[in-house]
Parts: sequence; structure tokens; C-alpha cells
Amino acid sequence: MVPDKSCLVCKKASNGMHFGALTCRACAAFFRRATVLKLQYKCKQGNSKCNIDGRGRYVCRQCRLTKCKAIGMNEEKVQLDYDPTYSFRGLMEDSGSDEFSTPNGSPAQSDYSPTNLSRKNSVESPGIDPNFLFTFSPKTPDKPNMVISFNDLVKKIETSFSHKTKGDDCELTTLTSALKKFRKNQKAQSQISFLDKVELKSAIDWLNDRIYMYSCWFSSSKSLMSLPMDQKMQLFRSSWNVVRTFERLEMSVKIFEEGVIRGGYILINDDLAMKLESTHIDFASITDLTNQYFNKLFEPFLHRYIDEVARPLLDLKPTTEEVVFCMVHLIGLEEGDLSHETREACEQMRAEIADQMHVYYTNRTDIKMYSHRLLILMKLVKSMKRISREKSKIKELFWLFDIFHAEISEPYFFEMF
Repeated sequence: MVPDKSCLVCKKASNGMHFGALTCRACAAFFRRATVLKLQYKCKQGNSKCNIDGRGRYVCRQCRLTKCKAIGMNEEKVQLDYDPTYSFRGLMEDSGSDEFSTPNGSPAQSDYSPTNLSRKNSVESPGIDPNFLFTFSPKTPDKPNMVISFNDLVKKIETSFSHKTKGDDCELTTLTSALKKFRKNQKAQSQISFLDKVELKSAIDWLNDRIYMYSCWFSSSKSLMSLPMDQKMQLFRSSWNVVRTFERLEMSVKIFEEGVIRGGYILINDDLAMKLESTHIDFASITDLTNQYFNKLFEPFLHRYIDEVARPLLDLKPTTEEVVFCMVHLIGLEEGDLSHETREACEQMRAEIADQMHVYYTNRTDIKMYSHRLLILMKLVKSMKRISREKSKIKELFWLFDIFHAEISEPYFFEMF
């Protein structure tokens, strides 16, 4: 720290010259990240006159970046792979945001219930005919509802979340160990069977098993387990499916390699996989809509997952630590519906993981010039978030039009796609 010298951006204590100006570590890292990723922000107040003194988590990013440039921070001095005073945590600051974030942030994720759909936007998704989305048939009046209960699963998750996380290992080490444990029974390619038609009961059984496994991974985080139970459950409900999708895509690439790209092979669990063009879940017992209808709705998103996520994963060949890094940044996908305490816990976890990734790259790998890998990982996270948000709008219509002949106790957990 430089005595009696304040950061020219936020007025907090500086610790030296960064990219041509006297700043603190956090503002230097913020500027570096914005430069490396070519980020663009929108002013929170819309007038480019926000007060950024004192910094803070929710300071206006556009005004902060403008101030960085105004005090002489030079983009040409940003070296993509080295800065002797660089804090890795700062590069990851705000990494959950999209490049073109609005002043109020992104739309809050739906809770997938009809009572909350009136405030949502209409569906607009590439490759989907909007007229096709509104061909829902009404329920057959005399068809009885199936009961789909996740109550026992919720009790198991709450029990898992009630145990204190022990040990002195850092978050990255703990979460990496938990992911390896999660994957320890994964079968080799020669032992995996491909499914054609999946009965709904089987799919629900798999959901119960896999959701619980993801909750065990989730519960290994000290930051997240410090939250009250209701906040832990809300965060997990809204995050598990996007985390599941990324984790299964990455493991599919590990097992099938080019088969994911050429054949659309995606793992469902440790010993079963689907083929994008031929596998389908039979929803006949709970809806009058055809399986072809569901396929037409969701296949474009599955193709995008393969093109935008699986293909880069195949080229990158991420380590388990890098997979954990992405999974962590997918937790709390939409912050709008989360409490301030939950957002702070998520930010604390991301910050700790960011610092620990720097140590990991430096001390435990031969990857010393790692910023290009970090860029790819962050782009993968953004792709996952973007596709998930668009896909969720279609799912909202299911609840809006009440298409299922089913009493579903936990709509958040009834996620097949």
C-alpha cells in the first residue's frame, strides 16, 4: 500500500501504479478485465454521473470504467498474461454479468409457476417459430392428474444442507474433490448404453438421484452453507439445472469426444446416454402434446449447447478445477430473485475461487500464460446463461397454459431439458 495515496478511481487506499495511473488493486483488476474481455456496460442511472467513490459491489460499472480512462489508465499497457501487481480476484469481479447488462440487471429467472408469469416477456428464441409455441391443446377435462412428488428429495437435500462443512481446505480444493467424488462411478464409453424411448417414471427416478448428487456437491461450499436454509434451498432450486447441463456436457465431451459433435451423444447419468436425434422422453401419461412437439421445441437449444459449449470444451480440454470454476459461476444464474445475503455469499465464493485459481495455475500446472483459457471459460459461462434464459421462457409457457395432467410438488425440479 502506498502511504497517504488514494486510488484515483474510487478514493480508497491505493497500492501503486497500474496501467499508467495510481489505483488500488481492485480497480486495476476491474480495468484489466474490462479491457481483456472488451466489455461494454450501461450506466445504472442512465446519465453517466454515478458516484463511484468507495467502490462497493453494486457500483455503476460504466461510470467506473469511464473514470479509469479519465485518470489515465491505458488499455495498451494491459498485458494479457502478466501484471506483477495483478489480483486474479479482480478479473473475475462481476463475471456473472453479461457484456450488455441493463441498468437494473438481467430479468429475474422465473419460478416456473403460473402466478409469476404475468410479469415475464414473450418468447423469442432463434430457430423457433413463434406461432408454433401457441398451439397448446387444452387438457382433456376427465383425465386424472398424476402426482409427481419431490417431497422426499427436498427432505434429503435439507438434511444434507444442515450439516456443517468441515475442514480447512480452500473452496476450490473442496469443490474439486466433491466433483471427483460425484463422478467416481462414471462408466467408460464401452460400458454406456444409449436410450431410445424414456418412460416418464424412469426419468423422474433419475432426476431424484441426480438432483440429490448435485446438492451434495453444492453442500461442499462453505460460503453457500453459511446461508440460512431457505436461502440455500432457493439458490439451489434456481441453479441446479444449468449446473447439471454444463457438467453433463463437459463429461460427455470427455467420454465421447467428437461423438458429441457428430452424433449428439449426451450423458444422462453414469451409464446411460441419449442421442440428440433419436432419444425422447414419453410424456403421454401427463400431456396431450406429442413427443415430436417437445422435440421441436427443445432440439434447437440442445444443438446450441453442442455448438456453443461442447465444441469449445472439446478444444479446450479443461481440467477438473476449470470445470468447477464454470460451475461456480453458474450458481445464482439470475440474482434478481435472490436476497442480498445470498448474492453476497455467491460473490464471496466467486472471489475466493478466483484467487485460488491463480494459485492453482501458478503452482500446480504448467499453464503460466492462462488468460486465454480464462477467457474461454468465461465465454462458456455466458453461453450457458444465455441459452438457459431463452429456454426458460418456453418452459414458462408450459405453466401458463397448464399443459401437464400432473400435480408437481417442486416445479423447479421437474426439469427434463
